[in-house]
Amino acid sequence: MIKSIFLTAFDLTKKNAIVLIGFFLSIVLLSFLMGLLGELLRQQIIASVVYNIFSLLVNITITIATIKLAFAIISDQTLSFDAIKPTKIEALKIIRSSFYLILLIISALFLTLGVLELLGVVDPSFAAFFEDLSKDPNHLFNYTSIQLSYTLAILLLIILPTLIIYIRLGFVNYLIIDKEIEVGNAFMLSYQLTKGKLGFIVLLYLAIIALNIIGLAFLLIGVLFTIPMSFMVISLAYRYLFPKEILDEKNFLI
Repeated sequence: MIKSIFLTAFDLTKKNAIVLIGFFLSIVLLSFLMGLLGELLRQQIIASVVYNIFSLLVNITITIATIKLAFAIISDQTLSFDAIKPTKIEALKIIRSSFYLILLIISALFLTLGVLELLGVVDPSFAAFFEDLSKDPNHLFNYTSIQLSYTLAILLLIILPTLIIYIRLGFVNYLIIDKEIEVGNAFMLSYQLTKGKLGFIVLLYLAIIALNIIGLAFLLIGVLFTIPMSFMVISLAYRYLFPKEILDEKNFLI
């Protein structure tokens, strides 16, 4: 199935290369300009707050437009500004979903760390390792392979629950835009319908990473094609994991 998704994404990206690459370059240019503006306003407190709010709105707009563009291409709709234009309701829902997801991830990190400390798995040397590196990164070479392996293992144990949450809830924004449902329903459906598909999604993301590494290998020019193709891969994976016939049978009452 992953092979089929990538082949379809390749064909769709090639067919709509001008639109997708132009859209991607627009995002890169906008991000660059936003970065410059952020540097200019960094020392001004009020201006910095206004900038952060504006930056959030820009990121939300890009997220919605990207998903809508991918859906329009997959559905072979006529591409226009109106087809990808975010609505106020969509933007508010995406803001809420992003806030809830960040809250869940932070909670999972602290909860996992707390449980590991209670079990005695994490000792003071774990925190001391990062404090030492923050003072001088060269201290990394002073640690033995056993100490480094221990630190890496603990780090993976802390991050693993967070990765699982992100993977299971990674399609919330797609559900909000596609089905126009409430945030709570989107979280519930994303968690329910990715059950038993964890391996598939992990392999999918690993394949996307490999794809973009190949793109980087071509003097960075390749990413002009592989990154837009990655958008299409994720959107096609969403269509596979969340078939319309199943979603249409669900009761969206929350």
